[in-house]
Amino acid sequence: MRGSELAVVVLASFVLLACVACGATAKSKPLAMTARVVRPGEFKGYTPEDPRAFSSPRAYLAGGANMTPAQLTAWIARLTREGFERDVTEFLEGAQGPGTGLSGVMQLGSDASARAELAAELRFYEGHLAQTFRVKTIPGAVGYGFSGSGEGGENVLFADGPFLYLVGYGWIGNARSPRHSALIDAATKLYMRVHGHPAS
Repeated sequence: MRGSELAVVVLASFVLLACVACGATAKSKPLAMTARVVRPGEFKGYTPEDPRAFSSPRAYLAGGANMTPAQLTAWIARLTREGFERDVTEFLEGAQGPGTGLSGVMQLGSDASARAELAAELRFYEGHLAQTFRVKTIPGAVGYGFSGSGEGGENVLFADGPFLYLVGYGWIGNARSPRHSALIDAATKLYMRVHGHPAS
């Protein structure tokens, strides 16, 4: 076989492999909502509790902390416009007790809606003096945190397809124990596990 013929065969092989890889990516298996939250062992120091499902913006936002009635109404209206379909929220138990960590996923009407909701939520929390930080391991992700008056917390938000994901933790009192690196690691593991998988 001449060199030119070998080159053609090798090139054709690479093209075939690339097509197979593309096909595998395009046919990613659907994932249930409950498979899109943190699993045991993914967030060091935290144990998942039973997830809770919400089928409407009002149910999801019931008892929303740090929101005025007007803000709550506006948030419900925005989620409705964005095509809110469902949300699964999983609280995590840490050294300070139940509910000191959180993992959640929200399904919206489109990829653009998920990105828009991420931006809207970030603006809301920035208005409450949240400090932001970069999350280099997840495309488009953003981190934000609060600290003061004996309590604080950190969260990571990222969008993937029509889904918006949140992973976070908090602390209260003098037992301040930030787990910044563990949070980034957990969010990254979650992203790698759910990336590109369509709804079930």
